[in-house]
Amino acid sequence: MRVPEVVQRLKKRFIFFGRNSSVHGLQYVFDADRSLFSRLFWLLTLLACLGCLYMMMQHAGQYGVEVNFTPDTRYLNWTTTFPGVTLCEELATKFVLRKFSALYPDLLNPLNFDHKRYLADILFARGECIGTQCDPCGTTVACDVPWRNYIEHVHKSCSELISECSYDDVPFPCCEYFRQVDSEHGPCFSFNTLQHKGLTSLFVMNMTTGPGVLMFRLLADAELSIHSPEELSTNNHDVKLKHVIRTLSGNRVELLFSVVEIVNDVQLQRESVEDRGCRYLHEVPEDRFHTYPVYSYGACLLAESAKELYQHCGCVHPARDLTYEKIFCNYTGINCWNAYEAHKAKVGEDKSAKDDCVPSCVESELKTIHYAKRWVKDQPGVGTLVEVKMISLPTLRYQRNLLRDNLDLVVAVGGTVGLFFSASILSLLEVFYLILRPPVNL
Repeated sequence: MRVPEVVQRLKKRFIFFGRNSSVHGLQYVFDADRSLFSRLFWLLTLLACLGCLYMMMQHAGQYGVEVNFTPDTRYLNWTTTFPGVTLCEELATKFVLRKFSALYPDLLNPLNFDHKRYLADILFARGECIGTQCDPCGTTVACDVPWRNYIEHVHKSCSELISECSYDDVPFPCCEYFRQVDSEHGPCFSFNTLQHKGLTSLFVMNMTTGPGVLMFRLLADAELSIHSPEELSTNNHDVKLKHVIRTLSGNRVELLFSVVEIVNDVQLQRESVEDRGCRYLHEVPEDRFHTYPVYSYGACLLAESAKELYQHCGCVHPARDLTYEKIFCNYTGINCWNAYEAHKAKVGEDKSAKDDCVPSCVESELKTIHYAKRWVKDQPGVGTLVEVKMISLPTLRYQRNLLRDNLDLVVAVGGTVGLFFSASILSLLEVFYLILRPPVNL
């Protein structure tokens, strides 16, 4: 078939489509019986509508899924979860070194004091190696040292750290509810946590129970932090929610806090993490370093820090979670970790620039209302009695809502096209039907 014949056929199909299309005004442009002025008028009208449609769609295309927060004050029937409370032993080098030397004299006796001190700091993932301390394993320290065993024996156990626990004046066994969790500096113990690899049961509050009160006796210096149940206490945790308690500076500590929870629209689960800007608890990233039972921002940061160290040194610090046991560092790897951390601190590397973690969708907003430590005369028992109490039941919470999703964008596009051209998706199918159908009556 020659080119002129192809062009002629295409022209006939195009004219046939224009005269029979349901798009409003298009048939007037192709109607040969109408005057030139009328056909030109409708052509310009259609072009103007097309231009308006383009400008509106260009504006609408800048917006995708949108999420907003609305306050909710219908508090009478709420059930609020008591926050997580984490205790991490504070490093007291003098006492740690004394215990370390007593337990493992064969390792420490041949070393000088500075080297012994450095090894004690290692057990808490701290310290900076200097001089011969940085020598690889096999020089002054053997390569087969079971660092994790040393960490677990030198760190205080749960029973050595806390006792006399009660919730709302009901006693409970401390170490059954303060579960071991991960942190940058070794094992910590967390109450009301979802990050323990085992059965979990959370304490809740409502109008019947009243505000929750947690009490326990702290037997050694520790850092106390409060957070959402899914969260972990990390170096990035809000410093206003962290308190170092020293047993020699007071035998009574009171901490009052308030909590505002976030609830989510069920439609949000259908949207991607990028669109909603948060992850649900079950959305743990599929990565070998994300080994935590549920997702949280702190757990993500810990996993990313372990991954970063592994990429740089080929191992993970033995103070970290036992799930990394097969890739724990030996003495050479620990020195590599210390040198790497010292380098980052020296150059002032911006950790937030590498932060690919997003918040949890269910994290709570916590505030410390009052914190006080004092000496109470004639108070029985050793250590410090700690009271962690909610100041009152919350009267406000926030709901994360899906304000606009991709379906709303489709509806907006369809409505705009219908506004300017009286067209629908059937009109789009009609285009192919009329062009592919053999033209008649031309």
